Amino acid sequence: MGNPTVTPLQEQRHDFGFIVSTDGPRTRSYDQGTLTGGTKVLAGTVLGAAVAALVATSAVLGTNAGNGTMGAVSVQANPATQVGTYTLAMTGATTFTVTAPDGQSATGATGSAFSALGIGFTLSAGGTAFVAGDTFTFTVVGTPGMPTMTSAAGASNTGNGTVGSTSVSGYAASVGVYTVEFDDATHFVVTAPNGQEIGHGTTGSAFKGGGLSFTITAGGTAFSPGDSFAITVGAGTGLYTPWDPANVDGSQVVAGILCATKDVTLANKPCAVLTRAAEVNQSELIFPVGANAAVIAAAVAGLKAIGIICR
Repeated sequence: MGNPTVTPLQEQRHDFGFIVSTDGPRTRSYDQGTLTGGTKVLAGTVLGAAVAALVATSAVLGTNAGNGTMGAVSVQANPATQVGTYTLAMTGATTFTVTAPDGQSATGATGSAFSALGIGFTLSAGGTAFVAGDTFTFTVVGTPGMPTMTSAAGASNTGNGTVGSTSVSGYAASVGVYTVEFDDATHFVVTAPNGQEIGHGTTGSAFKGGGLSFTITAGGTAFSPGDSFAITVGAGTGLYTPWDPANVDGSQVVAGILCATKDVTLANKPCAVLTRAAEVNQSELIFPVGANAAVIAAAVAGLKAIGIICR
């Protein structure tokens, strides 16, 4: 008699199956959170934490003489403009990479509007083509209300293209209470939670500064000096989503590993996340689609930084 024929056992992916060990009490290694992403996310997926937008609400502060109203308040969250120097480096005749002061980066191309990392501009090609290594700098200076930005070409550039008009998204809003106080029937001053004056505005005109945007509409009874509004900005909440180094919403930073498969195609769902003090089987982890060796190495390094060791 010969040896019997045995069908190999194919182990299926299962919840928590990627974990080799945890350090100390089991619950120490896990956090509860909310998963987003609009798709089915499998156990073992490396996650980042996307920062949800800040939320602002407004209310009359005290009793106003005027009965005008404040419209909806929008807040500037990430990507906010960073004070410091942004660098643009050409990677070819028409392509470039922009690096923000904090090291985040985004790519663009000549002739197309660039809008990322809290700044905006268009780089136009000139009569002499750019070459890899040509550079520009964008210097952002912190001023009350809104930052200002100037650009300059690298002194040794080969290409003679130019940067057109630039724009900034503005500072990120601060958590806390802003005050809006009228000087007269139509003019007001906006003060940030730290007490710094961030700008002046006029009824009927859009105000933008200090991370806030809103319009106050005059009513049938005019405002009087001292009439005021309070704008309360609440902290955003972190939502876990599949990690990707190309993201700019906070989820480009490794935050943990999804413990159990969740389908969030239609709605966000609660989830358990391995976030610290553990060893995992790297071969059972899920990285972004198309991840190369460098991306995987970055994910492994990110996990190590939070106390999760890949074996």
